[in-house]
Amino acid sequence: MEWLLAEGSLTLKGRERRVADLLLGRGGPLFSAEQRQWLELLTSTPLGLYEVIDVVPGESLRLRDLLFPEQAPVLVREKSGSREVVKFDLMAARLLPVGDHYELSGAVYSIPRHRSLDLMAELRHELEGLAPDSPETKEVLSIIIPAYWLELFTSAFEIPEIVDHSTGEPILLITDHYRVQDWAALERALSGEAEVEGNRAEGWGRLVEGADGLLRSRLTIDPGRQPDRVQVSYRTQKCADEGRPWFEEVAGSGAVFVSREIADPKGMLSQRPPDEVPEPLAPAQLSPEVISGVIEQRIRHLYADWADQPLPALDGRTPREAIKTPAGLEQVKFLLHTYEHGELQQAKDQQRSPVSFDFLWQQLGIAP
Repeated sequence: MEWLLAEGSLTLKGRERRVADLLLGRGGPLFSAEQRQWLELLTSTPLGLYEVIDVVPGESLRLRDLLFPEQAPVLVREKSGSREVVKFDLMAARLLPVGDHYELSGAVYSIPRHRSLDLMAELRHELEGLAPDSPETKEVLSIIIPAYWLELFTSAFEIPEIVDHSTGEPILLITDHYRVQDWAALERALSGEAEVEGNRAEGWGRLVEGADGLLRSRLTIDPGRQPDRVQVSYRTQKCADEGRPWFEEVAGSGAVFVSREIADPKGMLSQRPPDEVPEPLAPAQLSPEVISGVIEQRIRHLYADWADQPLPALDGRTPREAIKTPAGLEQVKFLLHTYEHGELQQAKDQQRSPVSFDFLWQQLGIAP
């Protein structure tokens, strides 16, 4: 409805008429001065693409223009919406000047960060050489943004190939189950392997040096749910092909193979009904501080060599390579904010403090 009032037109008796002209022209409905002023503002204000850079729940949002970043961030008074958003959310909206502040016009096009790159690339291409306040800019924004937003809901989501970033192989979650014949013998055998770290209480991991000189886990060994079981997990078929004979040679008679489970993450995602709502997790018997600490350890482990890994989001460049150009630096900042955005959402849902990604900024020597 907001788009119809601001941008729409109707064909009446073979003639195309803007809805705003029909409302505000002769013979239109009677409006108060404030109503007429609001409609005039609505029709003259273009859509913009914004990033939330600050939130005061129940009061306001501070928005940064992603397409024209040279413009100063705008403070928007918004009571209900400011309770729902988190920092680094993306939205398309019209910001109407009202007195000494701005307000949202009534409609917000929420744009998922992980699906925003194509939209931003198309808009920047079409806006090249245009002034922010030109009629041509307004027309480009009013056509492309609603069309893209609508397409998010009308086209099937293409599930990307999920690959292991260190090997480039497809991710395949494989778990081998073993019956432990002799725990003491198994523990001695694993403790004698130089590549293996860990213990029975926390599980073991086999760390192997890659071609780039970095150590990475090739498999994990964890006690099973039953006291006489152990499970060995791999993340690719190649890891499983190499890992199973290695483990069975090390374990010897201490463990006997029982069964193998294989789960394809891409297949699991494709089979999930689009309207399926996940069951809420049972409350964890851990404090929010402990949960945040565990998650922070995992994040730091996963992103330990992030700065020097080629990334599809950076056109195959590493973050350290990308920041050498102004455009690449903006891409890296956007990617880091996307990581932070996801963590802020999860922390809000789990009622805990968010984990800081400052260590990634520090790896690159750039400021958050």
